[in-house]
Amino acid sequence: MRSSRLSLLLGLSLGVISTLTIQRAISEADASKGKGSAGAQLDRQQFHDSLDVVLDRYVEPVDAPEVMSRGLKHMVAGLDPYSHYLTANERDLAKKRQRQGADAGLVTSLHRAGNQAGAELEVIAVHPGSPADKLGIGAGTRILAIRGRPSAQLLSNVEAQLQLSGAAGEIVALTIDRGSGPELLDIELAKPSAAAGVSAELIDAGGGHFVGAIEIHSFRPGTGDQVKRALAELRGNAGARGLAGVVLDLRGNPGGEVDEAVLVADLFVKAGVLTRTRGRGGVIMREELATEAGTDSETPLVVLQDRRSASAAELLAVALQDNHRAKLLGERSFGKGTVQEVIGIPDGSLLTLTVARYFSPDDRGIDGHGVEPDVALEQLDGRAGLDAATRELVSQAQ
Repeated sequence: MRSSRLSLLLGLSLGVISTLTIQRAISEADASKGKGSAGAQLDRQQFHDSLDVVLDRYVEPVDAPEVMSRGLKHMVAGLDPYSHYLTANERDLAKKRQRQGADAGLVTSLHRAGNQAGAELEVIAVHPGSPADKLGIGAGTRILAIRGRPSAQLLSNVEAQLQLSGAAGEIVALTIDRGSGPELLDIELAKPSAAAGVSAELIDAGGGHFVGAIEIHSFRPGTGDQVKRALAELRGNAGARGLAGVVLDLRGNPGGEVDEAVLVADLFVKAGVLTRTRGRGGVIMREELATEAGTDSETPLVVLQDRRSASAAELLAVALQDNHRAKLLGERSFGKGTVQEVIGIPDGSLLTLTVARYFSPDDRGIDGHGVEPDVALEQLDGRAGLDAATRELVSQAQ
């Protein structure tokens, strides 16, 4: 009993000593500020000095490269959802996964409610015919864990994509939530299908009107040429009366190669700005301009988009909207409009940093805002969206 009382007294004493030590340290730090320093912020030198204190004086020897890598990873991840830092080992893993060339066919987005909140990983697109598609995983599904690692611990979306890729035939354990609670799935990775990222359909709208619908699943190398060929084929199949209009279906399109989206926009816009990028301070870094050759500036055009239409898909939609070339139907788009620069570090690590943002021809910001449709649609999925777009085009033709 006496021993217990001594332990309790000792614990209370240590607590008092610790509190007094902290209070004294705060008082000394306040005194060392000097006059006129109210509201002072941590500067670079103070940060480096503090880091040196951690590395030199922590009670146990500190693995300096590990601490600095971890710190840089957290700092960069806190800037925006698209900047990230990969250690040399992670960079090597990324190279290995790229060589292996297989994945689950999932496009994901990492959301963080606040600096202290855990991350949430959402599926924003599923590649047609992919392993995920065959298992019935759809856009909007939440991924709770990959290979046993909780998604809440992820710092960047690229970490998720690394875990969702590997060698063909490799089994990856996923915990997902489609809205009805956690499910455990084993998904077998496969190499992406060589199927075209563009599909086309000729729609008989009645009254002798034909509408060409072109769905762009993502912007891969060659997408611009595929759209051009699809247009020619649709016109040929429409016969003498030609097309009453064209629907560009960008629903669920997660983006991809911006240059390919610009090529598609250039098929329909004769002159003017298609997209521009602005860096720090709003300085224009680059503008893409339309060219007149081969432009179809007459055929009525409608763009279908939803809340998962992102990045290059948004740039195409807003280029056509601002140039008064197409009417946008659907939902406000995702809102991803940033430019990343990849910077190699001498130790083999890799820093990917957002260095600019995309703006529309009318200088509207896209990142964090998305693109508002001209006509909002409540029924947008499947044929309902195509039917609404077709009716819009036929009404313009009459």
